[in-house]
Amino acid sequence: MARLTQQDFERLLEFRVTLRRFQRWSEDQAKAAGLTHVQHQLLVAIKGHQGDRPPTVGDLAGYLLLRPHSAVELVDRAEAAGLVERTPDREDGRVVRVRLTSEGEEILQNLTRAHLDRLHELAVVLDQFVTRHDDTAAASAPPGSSPRLSCSAPSDGGAA
Repeated sequence: MARLTQQDFERLLEFRVTLRRFQRWSEDQAKAAGLTHVQHQLLVAIKGHQGDRPPTVGDLAGYLLLRPHSAVELVDRAEAAGLVERTPDREDGRVVRVRLTSEGEEILQNLTRAHLDRLHELAVVLDQFVTRHDDTAAASAPPGSSPRLSCSAPSDGGAA
């Protein structure tokens, strides 16, 4: 593996700062809409759930990387705020599903439009980051080798 260069660290910093700015901006957008950033993530998880039935609390815990009891508390607070509602599964009455209310749907629609625009801008920055790095790696790679990103993400899911 190629030795990490100062430029690798500069690009990694640029990437992390860009991601952090997006995260902060997203948190501010959620707050302006009257949500916590975790409530916003909950609404996205509900709306983005694949399948013909709404997600269970367990599904949501998995999407949000929460323990089940924490997901229950989050759904409780969102339900009290009128953003979501629990419904029994039509095939198994023991299973509870969570769906957006019309208020939750409206807030999410507005936030998502702004987020998609901002993500498009972020994609341009990330594309430039990867392209610059690939160009540098290709220039310094031995003949016949394929360029690779010299700094890889941690395999344990930790921060870089």
